[in-house]
Amino acid sequence: MKNKIFTALVTAPLSLAANAAAPGLEPLPDLEAALPVVTVVGESARHDTSNLALGVQRKPIDTPFSISEVSSERVWEQAALTLQDALRNVPGAQADSGFNGAHTQFFILRGAIADSGTGSNRIMRDGVRLSNYPFVAAFVDSVDVLRGPGAALAVRSEPGGSVNLRTRQPELRDFGALQLGVGENDEQQLSVDLNRVLSVEHGIAGRIIAVRSRASEWRGLPDELDGVKLGLSKTEPRRYRIGIGFEATNQTYQPDYGIPSLGNRPVPIPRNRQLGEPFADSTSNNRIVDLHGQFTIDDRTSVSVTLTHLENDSVSIKNGLTGNPERDAPPGTWKRFTSIEPDTRRRIDSALASVSRTHTIGQATHQLYAAAEFYKETLDQPSQSWSAQTPSQNVFNPVHGVVKPPPPGANLRTDQTRQDLHASALSLQDTIDHGPWTVVGGVRYDHQEFVYGDLKVLPANESRWSPKVALLRRLAAADTVYASFATGTAPNQGASSSNRSLPSRRSRQVELGWKSAWAGGAMRSDLALFHLEQLNMISDDQSTEAPGDRTVDGSGRSRGLELSLTGTLGRAEVSAQYAYTTAEFRDNALFSGNRLPNVARHAGSLWAQYDWGAAGKTSLGAYAQSQRYAERENQVTLPGYMRLDLVHTWALRLGGDRALEAQFAVRNLADRDYYVSSHLHVARWITPARGRNASLALRYKF
Repeated sequence: MKNKIFTALVTAPLSLAANAAAPGLEPLPDLEAALPVVTVVGESARHDTSNLALGVQRKPIDTPFSISEVSSERVWEQAALTLQDALRNVPGAQADSGFNGAHTQFFILRGAIADSGTGSNRIMRDGVRLSNYPFVAAFVDSVDVLRGPGAALAVRSEPGGSVNLRTRQPELRDFGALQLGVGENDEQQLSVDLNRVLSVEHGIAGRIIAVRSRASEWRGLPDELDGVKLGLSKTEPRRYRIGIGFEATNQTYQPDYGIPSLGNRPVPIPRNRQLGEPFADSTSNNRIVDLHGQFTIDDRTSVSVTLTHLENDSVSIKNGLTGNPERDAPPGTWKRFTSIEPDTRRRIDSALASVSRTHTIGQATHQLYAAAEFYKETLDQPSQSWSAQTPSQNVFNPVHGVVKPPPPGANLRTDQTRQDLHASALSLQDTIDHGPWTVVGGVRYDHQEFVYGDLKVLPANESRWSPKVALLRRLAAADTVYASFATGTAPNQGASSSNRSLPSRRSRQVELGWKSAWAGGAMRSDLALFHLEQLNMISDDQSTEAPGDRTVDGSGRSRGLELSLTGTLGRAEVSAQYAYTTAEFRDNALFSGNRLPNVARHAGSLWAQYDWGAAGKTSLGAYAQSQRYAERENQVTLPGYMRLDLVHTWALRLGGDRALEAQFAVRNLADRDYYVSSHLHVARWITPARGRNASLALRYKF
């Protein structure tokens, strides 16, 4: 049934495209002649990376915070498939491990983990923070990143920064794209993107994107995602733009717990050896409905409204190694665990209304931003586990096929986890330009009531003020220097020994930066020094023997330097990033002074693409990290590595906007054996990297 639905979604857009070009049909009028080119001021809330930092549209060089943007075209040129692939273009972004499949990945920014508990990773989609939202490249127009706390948008401001997936929206022009990719180990990617102007006179456009994605099964586990994204918009030039959208994704996968460590290194076994064997697939189904409106009140004032509703239903079946190696057994022998989350239900409702106004007083220009937000998230997650009579697993000589579902009448241990968050926020900010100087002053007020834990846990109720200030000086048209101070707050996931949810984690950051344009603006550089502190971090409660009791006596500190250089030099396009990061626990009952896991002191990337003209474009990417620890105890080390990727793309112009592109990619060209990341708490779940592999992709644009 699912295959029939997907086939219909794919063939319908292609039929529409064929009919639109069929003889005898009246061609669509020239849109550029029919409608004037207009920039709607309210669009800035969704179409500029600086909005993550300021809420208003600014040139990156005039924004006194660290921001990055990775376009969908860059994702294509690098043959990237995952969010972690895209974030290699962002200095200070490093990988973390999760178990929700290859389409939902975890990450670390500036040495700060995205959650201080073991909960889901959180990213933003069109300015709204979601949980466990999968990365679907066909849906994404760009990946926008604010490094450090203090986002003007989103109720929750993570300490290390915010990642916003800006999704593709209907446009007032006719175009489409069909993309097909195949790779080793049954890797498959298929997407159709069709945009049509439905009414030139009324400015109505519609867009449909359908996708089928199958991740590589090089580690023997399936991970498939089918999705569709629908959008309808109406634009009245110089007045407003409103849009409504629907998005659905169905993911079927099996969690991958990787390989464990033995001694101070990952166990020396083949990197494709699978040690977990869940007895059935896991599923995660998302449904999102959103409404966006941008309204131009006058030449200086705009209003933006965003409403988003998400429903997620999932089933998770887990199996992997647990505990430490068994002593009275051959070396490399672990016990196994099996657990089921049979009916997890997550619901998110978000509403954001903002107004921005430009006002001049004397010689000073003010860009004012004010916003009101409401966010509600509920999670009901029952889980079951049991002590099955399953033999232990030896990683050097694994035995498969012995894990079975619980028999009828099995003695199951049942737990219930809930996560309810009700939050409201008010933001006020002013960006003042006076001659060569820019001053930013803003404050955010958050009121939150939240609970995380079992049904006995009591909620936390709190209010927080989060200020931020910045000063920028334009040394010349192509050079700016700045200093900024920003703060943020994010709910913790944990409970105290008195069965009360823990108060929120807080963060504060001082940053110094220098931004420049070179070679007449063809090259751009960004240098930042930062000092980031995290307060109210979760720490184990030593006053109780219960393993799940936590306190917020912990703190952490990250310091570092980040450098990026991007642009074009003749026929070559270059993107280089480097980050030096030290991140450590400060106050912590067990890990004080230890370094945070998965944070390498040195991390960098270099991507270069050369345009040969008729011969196509060749890209070479190099990605490197120094060694880092795999867990909080700092006993297990993941060695450093360098990975090389090679991509070549041919393009055939077919006239008008039509083009056919063919892309051949080889990832991990040198076949390096390395480890992507580990789980932040334990060293028995380490994610190995895929060896050398090739893929071929075709893209037809019309």
